[in-house]
Amino acid sequence: MLIENLLLEWVSWVRALRFEELFLILAVVLLVDAPRYAYSAVVMAVFDLFRNGFRRCLPGPHAENYDYLPSVCVIIAGYNEADTIAETMESVWNRYPNLQLVVVDDGSTDGMTEAAAEFAAGRSGITVVRRERRGGKSSALNAGLHYATAEVVVSIDADSRLDESSIYELIQPLKDPRVAGVSATVLAWNPFASLASWLQAYEYRQTIFISRMSRGRTGQLGIVSGAFGAFRTTVLKQLGGWDVGPGEDGDLILRLRKAGYKIGVAPYAHCYTNVPVSWIRLFWQRCRWDRTVITFECRKHGDMGVPWSKNFRWSNMLLMAERWFFNVVCVYTFWIYGIWLLATYLSNCFHLLILLYLCGLFIEALQMLVLLYYSDRLKHDLLLSLVLPLYPLYQIYMKAVDIFALSAEILFRHSGQDNFVPLHVRTTTWRW
Repeated sequence: MLIENLLLEWVSWVRALRFEELFLILAVVLLVDAPRYAYSAVVMAVFDLFRNGFRRCLPGPHAENYDYLPSVCVIIAGYNEADTIAETMESVWNRYPNLQLVVVDDGSTDGMTEAAAEFAAGRSGITVVRRERRGGKSSALNAGLHYATAEVVVSIDADSRLDESSIYELIQPLKDPRVAGVSATVLAWNPFASLASWLQAYEYRQTIFISRMSRGRTGQLGIVSGAFGAFRTTVLKQLGGWDVGPGEDGDLILRLRKAGYKIGVAPYAHCYTNVPVSWIRLFWQRCRWDRTVITFECRKHGDMGVPWSKNFRWSNMLLMAERWFFNVVCVYTFWIYGIWLLATYLSNCFHLLILLYLCGLFIEALQMLVLLYYSDRLKHDLLLSLVLPLYPLYQIYMKAVDIFALSAEILFRHSGQDNFVPLHVRTTTWRW
């Protein structure tokens, strides 16, 4: 009875709102992230629904289209990954013809080199490189790039695993000579280890699988995950490989775009990686990821959005404008506007929060339907989607991480203190 009375009271409060007042309340949900993710995904799905209906086919990988088979060098760089390196190498080995495999141990102390060498014993085409002093992921990848003789370089994290057709899928966009980098889909290897990992697993399916598919089609893709991505070897070497991270994966893509190349997307090229199972580890991981919009898009590569710059292109300007608006402006707007709303409707705070939650849930439900339409693992994604009722709350947590990371980077340049890059490297390189 109590719940019924509360529901009736809430409905009465909503019905009493004027249209312009209702829109003003929901604007923080409808106009912050929804245009970037939900609206674009729905438009893409509706377009494909009609197109595929006429062609009588469904979205998904099509093995018969693997007609591009260049030589491939897979570089696996890792630090203290003795427990996972053999499994990662096994997921790559013998999964593609004409494959070169280079494993770089970045100064590990746990026997990673020995574990990699044990797997390589008796198998041709595998090179294991041991670096005595840790230099960071960028430095390790560049050490592996020195050994690459293939047409295409594929980088993989040392704790990742691939599907059998992942490399085939990944390199197909490189048939276009204008494409120099290809983004894959990263999935959680441990989706149900905790509530935090479950939410991340669902998030990855939306923001990596669906969102990058959408951005790739419009030419606005500005990231290739460091866990799994492909690059044209000649272009990579011309650019001097990877710059010092953290965030070396996003930085490289902006440099490729500056050089005039396009970034492709292979949504059905799958890589599995372990995601953080604790909220604290997730917090610090996302801090490292989120602040790169300040270090790269605002500082290092800000000229991409300046009309009089030599690196200016309309596609690059649109990419930078999107990043500046959604990853910086909208983060602060979300909290400022949200606090103003709570103060304005303080006496009806509970009603307000329920309305915002239901609006956010509706938008997420639309995105879930898009995910299920494109899914090539329907049962798995249906199971992941059971966490949907908690996802709007998870997004608020992510917004809190965003504003902390951005503010700390703007005010204190926290990226220069990140142990992801060793101290001796950080102190001898430019801090963006």
